[in-house]
Amino acid sequence: MTQPLASFEDTRHRLAGPDLARCIAIVCVLITHDGGLVAALLGVGLPLHLAFLGFFGVMLFFVLSGVLIGTLMLDLVERGAGLGDWWVFLRRRWARTLPAYAASLVIIAALTPLGGQGVDMAGLGRVWGFYATLTQNLFWRPVSPWFGQSWSLGVEEWFYLGFPALLVLAGWLRAPGRVGFGVVLTLFVVVPIGWRLGLAPDADWDEATSKIVACRLDSLACGVAAALAMRGCAGLRRLWAPCLAIGAAMVIGIWWSDCLPFPLWSEGVKRIVLFDVVGLGFALCMPAALRLRRLPRPAAGLVRSLSTHSYGLYLCHLPLALLTGELHARGLGALPCLVFLALATIGGAALSWRCIERPCLRLRPAQTPTG
Repeated sequence: MTQPLASFEDTRHRLAGPDLARCIAIVCVLITHDGGLVAALLGVGLPLHLAFLGFFGVMLFFVLSGVLIGTLMLDLVERGAGLGDWWVFLRRRWARTLPAYAASLVIIAALTPLGGQGVDMAGLGRVWGFYATLTQNLFWRPVSPWFGQSWSLGVEEWFYLGFPALLVLAGWLRAPGRVGFGVVLTLFVVVPIGWRLGLAPDADWDEATSKIVACRLDSLACGVAAALAMRGCAGLRRLWAPCLAIGAAMVIGIWWSDCLPFPLWSEGVKRIVLFDVVGLGFALCMPAALRLRRLPRPAAGLVRSLSTHSYGLYLCHLPLALLTGELHARGLGALPCLVFLALATIGGAALSWRCIERPCLRLRPAQTPTG
């Protein structure tokens, strides 16, 4: 049995590696979304490769979530967890994500009459039910541009629900723990690839292929596969340096692949395998991330703070950027817009953590398998 990972609210024993990964991921997303607005306000264009960073940031979030959640699920499977234990697992996941998401729905709805959010109030009324149930992109492209970044939360929430449900089913069918886990993991890789294969050849990449829940579950499965590999092969953690070098080279190579003198792959192949190749690259970086326990003091505080506030930043940054763009279109100067965007984004994330996320984390039930 491996040493259990410290919970997110356990700030004393939390590993620095996952914090650093969250920090990198949210910075990548902010560079793409807020960077585009900042560049426009300054009258310049955002360089193409910076615009690509949002994709890699979301992929890193997915893989990291898969590793951490996969490790917890492996612990439960190996301890013979019962239905009550899986119910606690889900309650802990929901307490971490859903209260802040629900608050964001209400706040962004209140901001919608000010403009910039992609729909008016009448349009929001028609799609509100999808967002309230996290079905806005379940088997279809997002139903509206409103709260645009919430598509990725939909992917994570349905993964958190679907993977344990199939593990419980595998247990009822008397599948041995590791065997059942492997079968479920295989399904979460194969089915999304098959779903992408079934899309029309001209399906929109950004709004369909990359944002439909059923197309993206394998992105988190890459992280779960890394957790399973590290659990099954003790030597893999000792190979963290070559794994990190290979994984980083894969990710950076794909990031800059447009500079190659030849195409890395066809558009059809890219649609099918890009998520899994990038996911594999980040998965190979995870042994190094889980090995990193402490950072030097000057950097440790900044990384810990960004990681702690990463979920709040993710929820609030894009609606606030869109609102800022609307204010600029109505005549507010570039400098006041930049100040507003910075203060509102930092303040929104801080309030999310202090008023919603942290209190809900403290109320989470303990995960103590009894099965």
